[in-house]
Amino acid sequence: MYKFVLVKCMRRSLSTDTSRKAKLVDANKYLSELLKLGEIDEARKVFDGMPKRDEFTWNTMVAGYADSGRIVEARKLLDDTPKKSAITWSSIVSGYCKMGCEIESLQLFYEMQHEGCKPSQFTLGSVLRLCSIKGLLSRGEQIHGYAVKTRFDKDVFVVTGLIDVYAKCLRIVEAEDLFRSMSSGKNHVTWTAMINGYSQNGDAVGAIQCFGGMRVEGIEANQYTFPGVLSACAAVSALVLGTQVHGCIVRGGFGANVFVQSAMVDMYTKCGDLGSAWKVVQSMEVDDDTTNGTNIHSLVIKSGFEGYTLVSNALIDMYAKQNSLDFAFRLFDFLVEKDVISWTSLITGCAHSGCHEEALKLFCKMRRDGIDPDHIVVSSALSSCAELALLDLGQQVHANSIKSGLDTSLSVDNSLVSLYAHCGCLENAEKVFKSMEIRNLISWTALIVGYAQNGEGIKSLQFYDEMIASGIKPDFITFIGLLFACSHTGLTERGRYYFESMIQDYAITPGPDHYACMIDLLGRAGKIQEAEELLNKMEVLPDASVWKALLAACRIHGNVDLAKKAATALFELDPQDSVPYVILSNIYSATGSGRSCFS
Repeated sequence: MYKFVLVKCMRRSLSTDTSRKAKLVDANKYLSELLKLGEIDEARKVFDGMPKRDEFTWNTMVAGYADSGRIVEARKLLDDTPKKSAITWSSIVSGYCKMGCEIESLQLFYEMQHEGCKPSQFTLGSVLRLCSIKGLLSRGEQIHGYAVKTRFDKDVFVVTGLIDVYAKCLRIVEAEDLFRSMSSGKNHVTWTAMINGYSQNGDAVGAIQCFGGMRVEGIEANQYTFPGVLSACAAVSALVLGTQVHGCIVRGGFGANVFVQSAMVDMYTKCGDLGSAWKVVQSMEVDDDTTNGTNIHSLVIKSGFEGYTLVSNALIDMYAKQNSLDFAFRLFDFLVEKDVISWTSLITGCAHSGCHEEALKLFCKMRRDGIDPDHIVVSSALSSCAELALLDLGQQVHANSIKSGLDTSLSVDNSLVSLYAHCGCLENAEKVFKSMEIRNLISWTALIVGYAQNGEGIKSLQFYDEMIASGIKPDFITFIGLLFACSHTGLTERGRYYFESMIQDYAITPGPDHYACMIDLLGRAGKIQEAEELLNKMEVLPDASVWKALLAACRIHGNVDLAKKAATALFELDPQDSVPYVILSNIYSATGSGRSCFS
């Protein structure tokens, strides 16, 4: 809407009978606003249609292309620019630096000086950022010399860039000298660069002291400062200080930042406070939008934080939670030092995405590499063993975790119950369940579903009654287990009761799995018409499981017309699956209708 109003107003302004100078000012303003909105192509049309352009016009368009990453077009426009100013050159140099183009950036930086244009402090800052990311120490030293020569060596923007270069290139003494030479004017970026520099160079005490100095000076830390401080706390097992930093993070409103959260998990884990680490993990929320995730990754690269293990861990975790495992694996393989969080993020991501074999391969490789697993990764490995019914491997995973000195936990116990239940070892599942000091909904549901799937429907329902008596409310999955149990034990009325209770008592909207169980329940009881009525009343689209349940009921009771309807729906969902038509053909044969399943 804003764009539409802007275009309309500016076009009206440009079309009125005003002076050429006024028209040029308005056109430049219009061009600038379009670029701010990201309308690069629309801005180029305005640029091309301008009868007269001044220095501001050319600078604005070059900067627009460069800032949006369209660097080739920016360079072409630079070559066409009649009079290149320092601003024009700075825009293109900064653009190439952001893209990580080392050769082109430095070439243009020197070409700019050759043309008689003096780089600004912002140009120097951009080039120094590139030197920092690429580890170009000698180039950074050359820029330092130029800064001294041109008296930019006192500018906070330039000095901060130099500190970052020296710190990243493991020349912490030079970084420290520069930092101390600044008698005043240190901003949060300068302090952050020094803190992260100490942390990266293994001087945890220096990082912590620097953070203290920052607090004394009244400079507020941000999401870029805290990871370095927390990493330092982790390095010297300063749990009390790390917890205090956590308090600062919460008060500052940075507790939901994924990089800060990852650093907190790293700190608590290395300090041995696994309970607090797990609480942070549980509080983490990641946007399911992959595009948003890629934008965050791009921001990390541009900010020069990709080299930090804890940041890479956060990105791996983000991509894994979005089921973008290819990206997660690429980042993981790129990591030089993989810690337990790196492995845990990827293994857990694979398990949650259904790639259970891959999760177990990674778990075994993690053990071979000498990394001791934590509760989270053991729980994920056990869950994958459960899904693949690998009882022996699951027991080995559990035994090894005990040998490693890993205490039991609720998540591991829940996964063990699921493992034994999935593998049909119900006595062992119940034994683990009864040994648990604390049980939650997952514990009860694992046992309820396990007994239901293994033909022990009555016992499944008994455990449900015990769960309700203990004060725990059922969820979506619990009712799937209950309805499955009723279906396979012929408890039609009980099944109806649970289905209605789910909706009325617990406000749970039935999904396709619930409807499939109910249709199977009614079909087994010979209530085909009621099953069809339930299907027609579904508030969600029926999936293959629903139609298969109906087709199975039709096969038992010989309902040819309804069977054909179900088979046709299944064929539309998956044309490659011939099983429904085989079943339909068998129904025709059994009923002696003499019809073809293709008629």
